Amino acid sequence: MKPLRQTELIQCDVHHIHETLQHLCKQLNVDAPRPLISGTVTEQPTESGHAGHSDTDREADNVCELSPPTSPSAVQAPIDTFLDIAKLGSPTSADTPHSFRQRRPAPQHDLVSKGIIAFSTAEVLVDRYFSRLDHFLYGIASHHKDIHGLRQASPVLFAAVCTISALHASGDQLVYDKCSREFRRLVSRSLFEKKDVEYLRALCVGSFWLADASRILSSDALRRAADVRLHRNFYQVVNFNTNTVALDQSALPQVEGRDRMRLWYLLFVCDQHLSILHNRDGVLRQDNEILQKWELYLNSDGCNDSDIRIMSQVSLLLIMSEVRDALGSERLEQLPKSLVVQLNHFSKQLDEWFTKFSAIFRPNPQIGDFPSKGLQMHYQFGKMYLGQHVFRGLKTDPVPLHFLPAAGMAHEAAITIFRMILHDERLQESLIGIPHYFHIMIAFAGHFILEVCKKYSEQLMINLDENLRLIAEVLAQFNKLPSISPHPICRMTAGLSRKLVDCAIHLGKCSCLEGNFIEPANRMPFQSSLAIDPELQNHMVQASNLDSTSAYGFPSDQLPASVDEYSYTDFGEFNFPDMRLNFLT
Repeated sequence: MKPLRQTELIQCDVHHIHETLQHLCKQLNVDAPRPLISGTVTEQPTESGHAGHSDTDREADNVCELSPPTSPSAVQAPIDTFLDIAKLGSPTSADTPHSFRQRRPAPQHDLVSKGIIAFSTAEVLVDRYFSRLDHFLYGIASHHKDIHGLRQASPVLFAAVCTISALHASGDQLVYDKCSREFRRLVSRSLFEKKDVEYLRALCVGSFWLADASRILSSDALRRAADVRLHRNFYQVVNFNTNTVALDQSALPQVEGRDRMRLWYLLFVCDQHLSILHNRDGVLRQDNEILQKWELYLNSDGCNDSDIRIMSQVSLLLIMSEVRDALGSERLEQLPKSLVVQLNHFSKQLDEWFTKFSAIFRPNPQIGDFPSKGLQMHYQFGKMYLGQHVFRGLKTDPVPLHFLPAAGMAHEAAITIFRMILHDERLQESLIGIPHYFHIMIAFAGHFILEVCKKYSEQLMINLDENLRLIAEVLAQFNKLPSISPHPICRMTAGLSRKLVDCAIHLGKCSCLEGNFIEPANRMPFQSSLAIDPELQNHMVQASNLDSTSAYGFPSDQLPASVDEYSYTDFGEFNFPDMRLNFLT
């Protein structure tokens, strides 16, 4: 909604035009125009033109957010009483003042109608997204069948789809830049506007793939999901209380209700991913009744393969949130010996989780057996995340004997992640398509291996040559993947490569890297076979000898890096880099 001041200016301009027209009609001796219907301050619905970047590109649901929407709720909130007394109500209430009611839908302008990208380009982007990328996100937008339906449903979702698709194209980065700029503009302008479920879907899509904007998009999506009480569709979907559902006149059709629950669960998944990546508490409460009853949803009528995949994530992330709560995410001291029992318990939970879901996962027609491959990756992520806690606070001390099994488990999980990538071509192909959570966890696995090699190789009986060569070979595979520079796989490769060289120099294992690096033209230059400038090499040796430690006893990354490099190398205390600083376009 435009600010009131802007509306008044437009009304003033209209009055000036009307007065000029009256004067001309009088001079020409013709009938005067009809009088204006609007008053001097009363807001008037307007017809929008098709200017390229006009501010009139509003969606049909664009109204001022006066209160939480009037969604089904058995309990009246305090704000409801206030709004009723104040005669504001909801935008659709009969008691709502006319000036605050939803206006007649204005024409919706999008990437194509504004001339930002051509229709043919948009068609290719949308087709790529729905034929492949959407299936990595459990088909959350699959009910939109073509570009025409998508454009009509939501310009913001259309922009999000085009942005994500362009991010995964190997061609011109200019298309991505244009789409991304428009998507961010639409989202930033909508902060105080009420939006529909398709807008929520756009935020969800962006949260999973746009690493730099993920936290902002996710937070906004969770706020809006709470306002519309998206989670309440759970009871209708699982028929938890059939009498209540039958009495609820606003209950949605079963298919639509299930779609909204998928969306809500995905918002929880994204929130938990960000909680892990940024070492912070999630926004949604883990003891939420709907989360704890995920098996009830899994066994409900209409549950499909996508639901199974989503519930596998929900159940895994509930375990990982328990790990974070039990072991502490912000403590700097070493874990007490008493937590050995907890570590074993969580490890067993992860084993049971993997056994349960690996038996019921099936291939996807569009992305093949990636669901099973992804399940294995998440299992290893969980094992690594659990075990790496035992390195906390060690500094120069060895790993305590009672924690050696957990330390070995974490290292083996990280090695397994890299072996899977190296030996599975289908998994390599999926690296350009999967959400950014995978890329950051893979980068952390590489960082973790290198730091363990530096400090604990003898205690854990690690084969240094094998570990370093494995990472070098995987990085060589990353370099072969077609991607534009803003893509996480492209931006993390240079940072992890520098970290690898630093580690090899520190350990005197430079020969392990010879012949492993490939230098495509679109990558940041990286000298293969350690043909590095002597001055930089000297700097790297000095950096490796610095007495700088984190809470885990891992030295901080001291290598020079460009401001725009997405290096994923600052993982001390499991704190991931601030995306807003490193990933702005």
